[in-house]
Amino acid sequence: MEFLLLGAVRAVRDARSVHLGPRQQRLVFAVLALQVGRPVSVDRLISLLWPVSPPRTAEHAVRVCVSRLRSILAGAAELTAQGGGYVLAADPLSIDAHRFVDLVEQARATSDDHRRVEVLDKALGQWRGPALADTASDEIRERLFGGLAEARLVATEDRFDALLRLGRHHSVVGSLASLVETHPARERLVAQLMLALHRGGQSGHALDVARRTRQYLAGELGIDPGRQVQDLELAILRDDPALAAPREQAPAQLPADLADFTGRSAALDQLDALIAGDPAAVVITAIDGTAGVGKTALAVHWAHRVRDRFPDGQLHVNLRGYDQGPPLQPAQVLNQFLRAVGVAKGDLPTGVDESVAMYRTLLSDKRMLVVLDNAVSADQVRPLVPVSRGSVVVVTSRDRMDGLIAMDGAKRVVLDVLSEPDAVALLRQMLGARVDDELDAAVELASLCAYLPLALRIAAAHLAVRPNRSIADHVAALRTGDPLSSLRIDGDRQAAVTAGFDLSYTALKPDAQRLFRLLGLVPGPDASIEAAKALAGNGDVDILLDRLACAHLIEEHAPGRYTFHDLLRQYAWERAVEQDSTVEREAALDRLYEHYETTTRAAVKLLYPYMLRIEEGVPARTFDEHGAALAWLDLERANLVAAVRRAAGERSWLLADTVRAYLYFRGHIVDLFGVARHALAEGSAEPKARAAALVSLATAYYSQNQYPEAVGNYTEALALSREIGWAMGEAAMLNNLGAILEQQGDLDGANAKFVALLELLRKTGQRRLEGPALIRVGNNLQCRGSLVEAAAYYQQALVLSRMMGEQHAEANALHFLGGVEYLKGELVAALDHDSEALRIYLSLGGRNDEARARTHLANVHRASGRCGPALAEAQAALVLAVETGERRTETWVRSALAAIHLATGDSAEAAAEYERSLAVARTIGARYEECEALIGLASSREGPAAAVVADTALVIADEIGYRLLADQAIEAGATRQHDRLVPAGDPEFVEDP
Repeated sequence: MEFLLLGAVRAVRDARSVHLGPRQQRLVFAVLALQVGRPVSVDRLISLLWPVSPPRTAEHAVRVCVSRLRSILAGAAELTAQGGGYVLAADPLSIDAHRFVDLVEQARATSDDHRRVEVLDKALGQWRGPALADTASDEIRERLFGGLAEARLVATEDRFDALLRLGRHHSVVGSLASLVETHPARERLVAQLMLALHRGGQSGHALDVARRTRQYLAGELGIDPGRQVQDLELAILRDDPALAAPREQAPAQLPADLADFTGRSAALDQLDALIAGDPAAVVITAIDGTAGVGKTALAVHWAHRVRDRFPDGQLHVNLRGYDQGPPLQPAQVLNQFLRAVGVAKGDLPTGVDESVAMYRTLLSDKRMLVVLDNAVSADQVRPLVPVSRGSVVVVTSRDRMDGLIAMDGAKRVVLDVLSEPDAVALLRQMLGARVDDELDAAVELASLCAYLPLALRIAAAHLAVRPNRSIADHVAALRTGDPLSSLRIDGDRQAAVTAGFDLSYTALKPDAQRLFRLLGLVPGPDASIEAAKALAGNGDVDILLDRLACAHLIEEHAPGRYTFHDLLRQYAWERAVEQDSTVEREAALDRLYEHYETTTRAAVKLLYPYMLRIEEGVPARTFDEHGAALAWLDLERANLVAAVRRAAGERSWLLADTVRAYLYFRGHIVDLFGVARHALAEGSAEPKARAAALVSLATAYYSQNQYPEAVGNYTEALALSREIGWAMGEAAMLNNLGAILEQQGDLDGANAKFVALLELLRKTGQRRLEGPALIRVGNNLQCRGSLVEAAAYYQQALVLSRMMGEQHAEANALHFLGGVEYLKGELVAALDHDSEALRIYLSLGGRNDEARARTHLANVHRASGRCGPALAEAQAALVLAVETGERRTETWVRSALAAIHLATGDSAEAAAEYERSLAVARTIGARYEECEALIGLASSREGPAAAVVADTALVIADEIGYRLLADQAIEAGATRQHDRLVPAGDPEFVEDP
């Protein structure tokens, strides 16, 4: 049993509230619980129960209270008489007041401010309002809990200090301002607010806080502020550097430096000179040179040498300018960089211009080093260049960046091949004493490799795994096949690389050579062992992959996953074109695409069985559990997207259709847009293919709250589905269109779609999809306030989903059923159902689903008096909602957070969260969520201000038919006339507790 004193006095057993009796009996319990394990005299209890003139029966009344409490607490705590008083024997940590003290002590014992904030949040979360809120007068509360109330304030101040030390001054200004208004004479809070404002660039406001504090103290107490406020005020006036905020952790994205980096002293000196002194503007350095000359190695090595000059961080990206696939677009890179400097996924702009503006604004006062590797053009680079003085951008490219040099002032560093001494030194780094033992042969080997670092490394790797082979023999082998004629062609350094590659390639057996060539056809960034097997079609692929990796022709960059250097990829592709017929190459790619498509279908079928997809073929494999299916999709995402874009015709649109559900539920919306548009182009002539592609495109629009575009594509897909008799497609479109109508407040229109959906499913025997449809109808009823009818539909959906083995639909049914139970006050049942829903969602990997489930749990915990767990669930849900960009979910989470703040007595923070929820709801046109946020906002206010907001909510509720919300709006203070109707057929309707 859990005992709660920091708020309304109550006990909780198994998530159920245990009534402790009338006020005086609760006060007796509270005093005993506060002194747990220590006797409290009867005289003290009497003095607290009757501070003035206790009745003659006072002692008897105390005994009666104790006797009744014994019965209530039986099995959870023991109440015994001792020395003219009573003692409560219970675990102190089962009592929130003692948990608070224990957590505060833990926080003060740690030197880690991150941990301190975490523990203090838990400690302060124990408080649900004023101690003994429904039990004691202010005088008694002060006598009993005055010390704890002060400790609560001190803990709050300790938390602010820790946050300020962590550099999170922006996040504390609002809370500090509210507390200073409540406690204007508390100078530690005043000083914290001043410091937070100053660090946030609001020094004038900070000084104004000091001035108002001085006026208050003089007028009310006749004193001046203490030294803390006075000294801080003076330091702000002087702009004392000691007041600067500590730096938050800067991004450090540089790849690892090469341990055997050799030479390049002239280029390193040239780079050093470019940043000498204090440049007046951003410095752009363009390193160009032929493929394999070591541009990336130089850029990364130099960046590591000077990174301490860029305390705000280092950003790095491979722009893939010379991959077979398309180069990275600026929008993709900007998203990566913005995330790296702290922008949440949900806050990322949707347009390139907005992303550029945010990127440059965030870096405007920073010293950043930005390395842009493998650029293909100036246009690809320009949006990624910050404008901050003191920042440096290093660009590497196979081509000269003439546009950057002419228009943007870039400084060119031309990277030539290594000098002979440096080339031999590189061989010495890799082969050791063998080079000095055969120095003449080593010099000739360097010459045959055209002094190109990549070719030198391949040759050295070939020798390193053959310790009994001499360098001279290797040189002789290089001369065969007349590669020297290519090496001697002026300006044709590519020939030297090809010769080095040729040696490793020709040393392979034919089956390994064939696999190497076929790997060059892979459209994505890497290939798994399974993908390689699909390409090859036969042979011992595992052994062949190992041979290729040993020859340094491929790299095992992760267990069981292989990739190329981009030059080697090009070489492999050219070899395939030269040696394999078009029929052979197309057959290999067809096997790869079939592997991707059928394996994706198996994973998606397990994870999202009710989602619409075109059923073609038999899965090549199955997955036994959801985690494995999700892990496979996560690993292969980039390859699947690349395959859709590279494939043609049916292969392209089938794979796009298969991968749609995964991309949507995992929040990869940019990829979803890309594959949908490509599939639409490839499948435009085939009605079912076009319908499926339209669904993918509409789903992408829906996820971004672009409802007109979503409706347009869904409507066209619905017409096509009916035209060709595709019942599953028609059902999915009815479902999706109904969902949008419901969100926009057209309950009747939505219901018509859902009823038609159910009729269609039953007519065509699609029982697998009936569960989700029942949930849709139930939710429509719930929006109207018909809770019992809604619950009946959810229960039907639950039974059917379990019978059909549809886990996601089962989780949804549990989730919505828990929501109705919460509204009806059946909190234990709600907790059970929502917890089970969360367990299933976690196994399926749906991050938005997880956020929704955690929001429900937060509401249930808060309604059950457990504001600490409620806050933890809501905060976790908010992170998920923001990261996935699911704005509608964000409205639910913020309203849940606001309700928690309201329950703990923080009406100012509650109002702020409700306003945030309201703003998002209005932005995306979510009418139900808008109405909920307005009702919550009214609840956080008083008097006429509350009535105005509640009236607005009531207008929306009446207009649309949200009957439950209409009644809640009246309870929140609405004054306009309203027909208070209980939904027909719902006699057990209970308002939100």
